[in-house]
Amino acid sequence: MGVIPAKAGIQRTRNWTPHQVRNDKIKINIMKLKINGIESEVNDSITIFCLLESLNIEPERVAVEVNLKIIKRCNFNDHTLKEGDVIEIVNFVGGG
Repeated sequence: MGVIPAKAGIQRTRNWTPHQVRNDKIKINIMKLKINGIESEVNDSITIFCLLESLNIEPERVAVEVNLKIIKRCNFNDHTLKEGDVIEIVNFVGGG
């Protein structure tokens, strides 16, 4: 298995403090996650499926661990991530 690095579309930061971003009448909450060891900011209440989609990762090709617990692929769309979650996304690599 190979590790997938965090990709563009997710902001990375070292010193992060919770805040809210306002866009006209829409208020977007931002939360901090650690994805494959990298501090990242994402929209609040995002599911694993939405996170993978924002990273352009095909859910069928990866395993996802949240806070040391492997999440079944059938639960990717139902598992909502929370502030401070530690996520590991691992890619299956074939060889011979």
